[in-house]
Amino acid sequence: MEQTYPYFDMYEGNTAGIAFERWSDSRSVDMHSHTFYELLLVGRGSCRHMYQDTETLLIQGDAVIVSRNHPHGFSIRGETVIYNCQFRLDALSEEVMHHLQKAPYLLEPDRTTEEERGWETALQEREKEAFYHKEQLRMGYELNSSKQGVIHLDPSEFAFLHSVLQHSLDEEADALLYQRYMELILLQLKKGLSRQNQKYIQCSGANQKAIAAVLVYIEEHLDETMDFNIIAQECSFSPNYFRKLFRDVTGLAPVAYVNRLRIVRACEYMQKEGMSIRDAAEQVGIYDLNYFSRMFKKIMGCSPSKMT
Repeated sequence: MEQTYPYFDMYEGNTAGIAFERWSDSRSVDMHSHTFYELLLVGRGSCRHMYQDTETLLIQGDAVIVSRNHPHGFSIRGETVIYNCQFRLDALSEEVMHHLQKAPYLLEPDRTTEEERGWETALQEREKEAFYHKEQLRMGYELNSSKQGVIHLDPSEFAFLHSVLQHSLDEEADALLYQRYMELILLQLKKGLSRQNQKYIQCSGANQKAIAAVLVYIEEHLDETMDFNIIAQECSFSPNYFRKLFRDVTGLAPVAYVNRLRIVRACEYMQKEGMSIRDAAEQVGIYDLNYFSRMFKKIMGCSPSKMT
């Protein structure tokens, strides 16, 4: 028998069918559902997001759109800022909906009948089996993030959306202005998602496989010093071409990818295994605690002490 979850109401009952909230807390949120769509954007800190039968670590600049009737929840330790944008599709203009529907996986369909949910689960299992069998890398630099539809915003995109969200929260907006804010945010996310997809599909299968192998190597040697010139040579790429391919597939330069992965992994060590800041830093190959703290704050938006 399928498990059921409570339904949460929209934050504000307004004629726009749209609501904005800046949620700042250190409390987790149990699994729940809505009768509307919800956009989540992490403004500071991190959370583990449970959605689409997957648990993914989201950090500053990560965005996810949760479909109506799909249960989700948060596991949080340390103060985290999450911007929540709740909306109904009928609150958006037909022109904007036409543009949004051109972006695959941006607005997932409703979860409806048990039979349809069974088809969806079977499809996901086949995709997972094909992924491991063919050793192909799906879009995104965290292998399970594509299942949640995580959009990794670059700094300029994040700054722009942060500004729009602040305006939406600071003003007493009417229904039309709420609609325009929400449409602007969704169109920017569509652009970010299209950028992620386009760069990925431009890579040949052989190049995707080569970068996938490098990502496995990084995972297995995260606590070691990495020379990407040597790694590029071993892949038979020039250093510049290797860095371009790496960015096309992951969305990040190799060093930025490793730094982010190290901080994300250290965060998990502190949250899930109760490690001290120093032990977590050393576990991912960073032995200068001041350097670790600076990098952690830059990537996570808060100090590592917020995670312990």
